[in-house]
Amino acid sequence: MTKPRYRCLRGYTIDPGFSTRLDTMVINESIYKIKWEDLEPGPIGEYLEIIDFDPVNYCFYEPVDLDSKEILGMSGLAPSEGDAQFHQQFVYAVIMQTIENFEKALGRKIIWRSNLVWKNGKADEAQEYVQKLRVYPHAMMDSNAFYTSEKVALLFGYFQAANKIEGSNFPGGAVFTCLSPDIVAHETTHAILDSMYPRYMENTNPDVPAFHEAFADIVALLQRFSNTKLLEHQIEQTRGRLDEYSIMGELATQFGQALETGRGALRSAIGEYDKKTGKWKKINPNPAAYQNAMEAHDRGAILVATVFEAFMRLYNFRVQDLLRIATQGSGILPQGSIHPDLVKRLATEASDISSHLLSICIRALDYCPPIDITFGDYLQALITADTDLSPEDNNGYRVALIDSFRAWGIFPQRVKTLSVYSLRWFPPQLTAKEDLAMSLMAAHIKDDIREISRLTNRELIAAKYKVLQKKLHTILDKPITTLDKKWKSSKLKQKDWDGFLKNIGVVKNIKPYSIPYSDGILRFSANPKLEVHNVKHAFRKGREDQQLEQVIISLTQTHRVESGEYRGFKFRSGCTIIINILNDVMNVEYIILKRFDKDVRLIKQADYQLGIGASMTMPISSYDDPRKSINLNFQNLHAH
Repeated sequence: MTKPRYRCLRGYTIDPGFSTRLDTMVINESIYKIKWEDLEPGPIGEYLEIIDFDPVNYCFYEPVDLDSKEILGMSGLAPSEGDAQFHQQFVYAVIMQTIENFEKALGRKIIWRSNLVWKNGKADEAQEYVQKLRVYPHAMMDSNAFYTSEKVALLFGYFQAANKIEGSNFPGGAVFTCLSPDIVAHETTHAILDSMYPRYMENTNPDVPAFHEAFADIVALLQRFSNTKLLEHQIEQTRGRLDEYSIMGELATQFGQALETGRGALRSAIGEYDKKTGKWKKINPNPAAYQNAMEAHDRGAILVATVFEAFMRLYNFRVQDLLRIATQGSGILPQGSIHPDLVKRLATEASDISSHLLSICIRALDYCPPIDITFGDYLQALITADTDLSPEDNNGYRVALIDSFRAWGIFPQRVKTLSVYSLRWFPPQLTAKEDLAMSLMAAHIKDDIREISRLTNRELIAAKYKVLQKKLHTILDKPITTLDKKWKSSKLKQKDWDGFLKNIGVVKNIKPYSIPYSDGILRFSANPKLEVHNVKHAFRKGREDQQLEQVIISLTQTHRVESGEYRGFKFRSGCTIIINILNDVMNVEYIILKRFDKDVRLIKQADYQLGIGASMTMPISSYDDPRKSINLNFQNLHAH
């Protein structure tokens, strides 16, 4: 018997409170179409395990069986704030929708971060395969929800709303964070981003925690725009002006309104209420904001607003012809409601733009450095990734992104102009022998990549990746002695390999040394540790039917730096290597570097973690020693 392609599950479009408002009740129930998989009660599937234990009431809620005939026949349970089984169904639907968007854009399966394994009292990441992300819909009684990398889990809280009338909330009623699609998508994105770049959990500059928060919001926001029914409703309400006040640009509205502060939506990409006048006002690009905002959410909101600004520029550009047709050339809509046919066409354009923009934003992750990311790095990643898959840019996505980043004052380092050419990562500048060394390394892993490309089982894929990581580590650590005789015939010498390694940011045979610092010296340990973090295979299709097969390799190297008797930190260098496969030939396209021998980046990190900037860093994680590194802790970061 042929299995269905999709599982249809009912859920909230926005937040539960919108179902109790006449103007939004008709659009606040959506059907989530999720790729079919056989499920156990929970639900428990290939990627997720929903564990509904409520520690406050000390009980397990009965797990929902989404494969039961009754539930299948109803397209899932009906949305209900008071039904724990619906809560389980809803988090499953939103998380799986988010995973599907990532896998489509990245061109590969999501593999969760490995569990931490303890050795001699220290956390070691070299570990245990994690097949399923654990999800706790009622993990705590708190106005909080967060991802924890230690447990590889999502924890959602519930709490009592403030005892006042605010928005659509019931004063003193229960608010469940697991029923906000924005919050669920946000936390899922943290988990996926951590699986790709575990070093982004290290707070090395103000952009790192802000990027984690901003990127999670960007995914939640753009996924909202994929809902055509909601878009049509809001376009009708705003008469096509999506940059005016609407629920489209606000995240977790019910959650924000339920807090004692009663601040409206949790975050907004469009505008905010003026505390003095009580009136809503549009947020206009402010180039000074990026220089002054240091708190993670405030700084992250700038990147969210930047991407939304790009969306609005694209939307306004793409609908000009529709407005001219609808207004006999004037482009100015008359008073009153706009025609339903125009509403549908405007919604189609908006949905199409948001879908493409979401893919661009996700795909760009593969073009980011593995450590110490900045917003400028992300802009270069966006432009490079999109150029590779859509060389012509017929619809102006890259121009809109560049224009928005410029408007908000976000500029990459070492870039002289904001042209597409200047913003792209450049191909590596290697000598003939260094290029040969790179080619030999790539050729040595080709058969492994071909084997991985044929696999569909995530556990097997993860196991093969681990084997490949170890193989690459051995080659990079001792290339001359470990490569087969076939490769030794190249007559490359150790100095040739050392030159190649230096060009990919790997330094070897370093003795302890020191450099001057503002309040003394910084002392470096010897022989920094080399790690092959990721080796991933991707096969994806662009907007112009461009097909691209790639291998993405992430390397990092850890330098222990001491400053004073009790202060120290880890300074990491590393790179992302992107290899294109064409006609079974592997060509190195980019080496995206964060170099070790750049004192400017080192001093900035030291100032941020040890100096005046240290007061602005996020709380350390629960498992790490403060003297070793300062890591993000989403439980504290998301506390309200």
